Parts: sequence; structure tokens; C-alpha cells
Amino acid sequence: MLALLVFLVLLGLAGWAAYAFLIRPAQALVSEFQQIIALDRSVERQGAYTPPVQAQLSPDQLQRFLQVQRDVKQQLGERYQRLEARLNQLASQQLGRSVLDYRAALDLFREGGSLVLEAKKVQVQALNQHNFSLEEYAWVRAQVYAALGYGLPRLNPQEILRQIEARDFNPRLELFKPEVPAASVRLVEPYRDELISYYPLTWFGL
Repeated sequence: MLALLVFLVLLGLAGWAAYAFLIRPAQALVSEFQQIIALDRSVERQGAYTPPVQAQLSPDQLQRFLQVQRDVKQQLGERYQRLEARLNQLASQQLGRSVLDYRAALDLFREGGSLVLEAKKVQVQALNQHNFSLEEYAWVRAQVYAALGYGLPRLNPQEILRQIEARDFNPRLELFKPEVPAASVRLVEPYRDELISYYPLTWFGL
């Protein structure tokens, strides 16, 4: 009887831990994603973007992209700095991988609190300031990180939440990594460390 009681207590604790550390953060993350999608409507340039025929990233696009990220970091200030070591650690773990273990993203979200939503608000302002449409920024982001050997997740927050609520505590997402010209690799490489420190925020569409 005592062994059964201990087992039931442990089972209850396991269920509470799963809710506290996985399900609840996933629910909060989905809510954040919904607000992020709403904020995207504030980007002034909403038109379609046609990539160059050779898919060659231009120096101007890279500099504008870097400036958007720098604006986000600057506005977040100490909050970003407190997480920077964790961001670098998560980024280094993902180099060359074809899938993302989304528990890493949930851990980052739990540590960062409302950081993601605040970063998105700053990003929207920066996109407008640096003349990016959503489509151009998404294309440049994919090219930049592919040039560094990183892929970007195809996000479906509702599916992630569905998997976790079904007790699949290891949701995984395929990473999209297009082929990039060698010239783009050479263009991006000098900014590797700066770009990698921001990489985990791309998991949230930033």
C-alpha cells in the first residue's frame, strides 16, 4: 500500500511538472505568437517580394538586416544582455542540425518572460525604419542564417501545443535551410558571432 501511495504521489508530481514546465509555457507561447502575428500587420510594407534571380544577398540588405537586430538588442538593453550567454549556448547546439527540439525554445521563452513580445514590438518599428517588408525580411533572414549553416523552423504554434498537450514532450520542427551562393557566405561570415547571438530569437519569428 505504501509503495502504491508513493507511486501515485510521484505520478502526480510528474504531471504537475509537465504542466508547469512544458504545457503552461507552450500555452503562453501560443498566446505570444498570436500577438506577434497581430503586430506584423503594423509593418508598413506588406507587398510581395521577388528575390533576385541568382538569390544573391546584397550588402545593403545585410546591413539593413543587421541594423534591425541591433535596434532590437539596444532597446531590450539589460534584459537581452542577461540572456545573451544562454542564446549563444542554444545557437551553438543547433549548428548543422536539420530539426529543432522545441523544448529549447520553451526553455528560452520561460527564462525570457515577455521578452519575445517586447522584441517583436521593437522589430516592427525597425522594419519600418529600415524599409523592410515582411517578405523581404523573411527572405534575407533565411539567406543569412543558411550562409552560416543554420536553418529556420517552419512555425506552427498550434501544432506544437497540440503535441505537448497529447504528452509528446519532445516536439520537433524541421528547419528550412536554402542553398545560398558562395558570395553570400563570404558576405555574411565577418558578422558570424553577432548574428549567431540573435539566432534563437528567430525561432519565434523575429
